[in-house]
Amino acid sequence: MNRNISAQSSGYPVLDAMLSTTLDSMRTVLNAKSLNAAVQFPDTAVWAGASGISGAFVNATTNDAYLIGSVTKTITSACILQLVDDGVLALDDSIHQWLDTIQYINPDITIRQLLRHQSGLYDVLNNPNCQPALMANQSLVWSASDLVNNFILPPPAVPGGAWSYCNTNYFLLGMIIESATGNPFWVEIRNRFYSNFGYSTFGIPAFEPYSQPVAHLWLDLNGDGVLDDAHNFYYNYLALNSAAGAAGGYYATASDLSRWMRTYMRGDVVSQAMMNEAKTVVNASGSQGGKYGLGLMRNTFQGLVAYGHGGDLAYAASSWYIPDRDISISVLMNHNGFTSWTLLPVVSALLKTYNNWLNIASINEGVTSIQKLNAYPNPFNDQISIDFKTSINVNDLRVVLRNTLGQEINSTAEFHSSKNGYVCSISNLGQLQNGYYLVQLEDHGNVVAVSRMIK
Repeated sequence: MNRNISAQSSGYPVLDAMLSTTLDSMRTVLNAKSLNAAVQFPDTAVWAGASGISGAFVNATTNDAYLIGSVTKTITSACILQLVDDGVLALDDSIHQWLDTIQYINPDITIRQLLRHQSGLYDVLNNPNCQPALMANQSLVWSASDLVNNFILPPPAVPGGAWSYCNTNYFLLGMIIESATGNPFWVEIRNRFYSNFGYSTFGIPAFEPYSQPVAHLWLDLNGDGVLDDAHNFYYNYLALNSAAGAAGGYYATASDLSRWMRTYMRGDVVSQAMMNEAKTVVNASGSQGGKYGLGLMRNTFQGLVAYGHGGDLAYAASSWYIPDRDISISVLMNHNGFTSWTLLPVVSALLKTYNNWLNIASINEGVTSIQKLNAYPNPFNDQISIDFKTSINVNDLRVVLRNTLGQEINSTAEFHSSKNGYVCSISNLGQLQNGYYLVQLEDHGNVVAVSRMIK
């Protein structure tokens, strides 16, 4: 197995090296053909790394796209929520308001129930006749309506009941997008998101031209227990790719996927009201983290809450946003036989590495004279007030506000005496992005005290 790693720099060499080492180590532990990962930070910089191979004797690179599978559901749900914001749809609209009658599908099922997998419907991809039909003509492009009408069976549960993962829900949502806008779902998604936000590597090759280099899938093609480079077969398997559609058909690089997840989860795509709806979860035994919202899983990594999704369709994908750090982490794999569950420890390891770097970046371990510093309010909005005690000559000090990458945002050396020490303030912070910040007390550039802040 090739152990070379390629990486794109975030602009912080120590952090780049730490993340690259972690990714390469995790790929070695898994013995995977390749891992491709990206982290977007609070200042929008992105670190990306690729470890392992794409094709035989060809290293994977950070420019390679992978099939993201069901992470696609975050995109489809975002489109639906934006249509609600536009006043075109409502979450409690029934299917019959947007689609013609379909056998075995209760017309009173709501859009909210589809988004949250509480429709009770049968998953058409589980129909034993589905895969043989797709294989019979691999170049045939399937529409969602043809897929649903051909392979739907009686529902195993009633609408509004317990959570049960079902791809049929998202095929129907893609059909609703088309009914509501007059555009195929992939056209509407491209117009709303990728063109506006500059995500150039997202694409669904069964329906539109796609020029991004693609990491080769490794799959056992002949049943001998040995993985083969299956790129020519799988990438041209248009029947499967089109069938996955709005539930799981998109390709993207790890960098663009992390950019998407952070942009969406920060609330830059839909209103705060819709984001609150998306994050309202139900118990979802069997999902990653055990909680599911509107096209989102809720999970925990390193003790921190995260929102995102996993994806499995021969490739594996895992993409998450961690609000307390204001970062997103995406990991992609081209090794069939592993699932997105396998990637969760990789996400956790990359987050742990970032946390370790924060500690290194925020406190100079060589300083022994750590002072007491109090910064408030926390969370802050437009202004931070700081008070501290110190034995150091105050004329040698300054207070610096930094983002989590260590970049200086603002500073002050105007201190006023108080009965408990000194006070100062940093103002005009209302324009800063929401996220995680550090207030540092520095003596000639050496950090002597630090307070962690949230905006």
